Amino acid sequence: MEHKTRIKGNVHYVGVNDRNKHRFEGMWPLPYGVSYNSYLIDDEMVALVDTVDICYFEIYLRKIKQVIGERPINYLIINHMEPDHSGAIRLIKQHYPEIIIVGNKQTFGMIEGFYGVTGEQYLVKEGDFLTLGYHKLRFYMTPMVHWPETMMTFDETDGILFSGDGFGCFGTLDGGFLDTRMNVDKYWGEMVR
Repeated sequence: MEHKTRIKGNVHYVGVNDRNKHRFEGMWPLPYGVSYNSYLIDDEMVALVDTVDICYFEIYLRKIKQVIGERPINYLIINHMEPDHSGAIRLIKQHYPEIIIVGNKQTFGMIEGFYGVTGEQYLVKEGDFLTLGYHKLRFYMTPMVHWPETMMTFDETDGILFSGDGFGCFGTLDGGFLDTRMNVDKYWGEMVR
C-alpha cells in the first residue's frame, strides 16, 4: 500500500474520497463528490497535515497505520479549520494523545471552539519553520484566501506545498492524487464554479 500513497520521498497521501455527500456544507452541489486531502510525512518525527471529515475516520486511521504502523504521530499541522480539513482532530487526539497541534494564533481558538480540543500547541507565524529530521517545513499565513486562519505549509526538502483550499475544487480523486497521474479535465468546471 505504501508505494500507492507516496507523493515523493516519505510524503504520503492519506486522504479519502466521499461519493455519498450530495451538497458541501449543505449548500454547494457535488456532482463529482469531494475528496478530503490529508498528508503524512514519515520522518524521524511524524507529521500529519490536515485531517478528513469525521465520517471517514476509520478508513483514514487505517491509511495512516498502513504507512507508519504503530509509531506515534508527533505533529498535527492544521492549515485550515473548515471541517473537511479539521473534522477528525478530536479523534486523532484521542488515538495520539501526545500529538502536538501546529497552527497559527487564529487556529487554536477555533480548534477549542469547534472541537473542545486543547493540549500542547506549536504556534507558528509567517516564515516560521519546523524540522522533522530530514524534512524542513516552513509556514506561510494566507488569511482570507479562504477563511481568516488559513495558512500553507511548504516542505522545503521535497518542494511540496500543502495549500489547504488555496488551489482546490470539488471532486473525488479517482485512483490518483497527483495531476501528473490522472485526467484533470473534469475538475476545470468545478474550479471555475
